[in-house]
Amino acid sequence: MIVALLAPAEAAAARGLAAGCEEEGVPLDVRVADTGSSALALARSAARESALGLGAGGADGRLVLVLAAAPGRAYLEAPARDARAFGHAISRIAARRPLPSRT
Repeated sequence: MIVALLAPAEAAAARGLAAGCEEEGVPLDVRVADTGSSALALARSAARESALGLGAGGADGRLVLVLAAAPGRAYLEAPARDARAFGHAISRIAARRPLPSRT
């Protein structure tokens, strides 16, 4: 299961994230954080809680994915408005399937 921690201002992105993950068949646990942390800090916290070692964070209009094994920087980033596509991408990473190519 992927864990996502979102700042209250990004709570609207939860629906898109959940839809993208559901469409890829990967479970997602979305929680709204009660702190004003950055997207990266939220993702680090989520990665520590995730059984898969993948944590997503959302704040300030930005979504990031962090790997627990390498929490120093974001593995994947996207604007919060692209939450559904981000959900697809992080699910494909969790399932070890290739990301679609961009043309």
